[in-house]
Amino acid sequence: MIPLLLLLQVAQPTVGDTIWIERSVEAPAGAEVRATNWAPEGMLTLLGRPLLRREGTRTIVAYPAVAWAAGRHLVRVPGPVVIRPDGTTDSLPAETRTIDVASVLPSGTPPDQIPVQPQTGILAEQITTPWPLVAALGFAGALFAAFRWAWRRRGPPAGLPRLTAVTAAPPLAEWSEDGEHRAVAAVAAVALRRVVVRQLPGVPAGVITSRLIGMVSEQKPAWPADEIATLLRALESAQFAEAPGAEVVELAERAGRLAARLEPAA
Repeated sequence: MIPLLLLLQVAQPTVGDTIWIERSVEAPAGAEVRATNWAPEGMLTLLGRPLLRREGTRTIVAYPAVAWAAGRHLVRVPGPVVIRPDGTTDSLPAETRTIDVASVLPSGTPPDQIPVQPQTGILAEQITTPWPLVAALGFAGALFAAFRWAWRRRGPPAGLPRLTAVTAAPPLAEWSEDGEHRAVAAVAAVALRRVVVRQLPGVPAGVITSRLIGMVSEQKPAWPADEIATLLRALESAQFAEAPGAEVVELAERAGRLAARLEPAA
């Protein structure tokens, strides 16, 4: 029985191994779970962004981490954010986890007495055959030839009905009442920038605000460049403010009226 119990034990992670630290949350139907940014303290470091997976009615948030020192580590894992279908949000409290990490060095021997491992010699290159690559290229060529033959034999394209996209305006006032002021500022800034950039040939969508205002002054001298700059900078500041106020809705409404003035007549 002792060997069987030893086989059933979970292997303890060692220094440098990838450790997945998980949080589980029971979310209501239709709710969205978002992971919280986390910067662990001490000798624990994250290796990447957290991963989300569903297991029945529960959502698992898994953080990939690595420990740089052996021993027991106490970490505070942040709680995820649950966004309900009605727009309300719940931030779950953090949880304390204990992680035991084993050393990769032999036990009972001081580190300065461990002999240095010999240098590894030159590895012999494995001889491979080119036939799998030749077969893959031949299959790709045959597939391309069949596709080209079918494309040449196709008839004239049938007329498709023209679709008219109907886009509903986002409920910015309701978002603001629920405390989502940063989302209101982000939507308003993107909408205003889209209207401006669409009428400036050759201007990329992600150009910084100061350069965008300079291009507006050069290409559209009749536009209110100062008003555009003031609204864009105010909305961008609200996106990164610690506690943006309810005046974000007023800024968004001003940006919408300005975008309507700049938009050419249909």
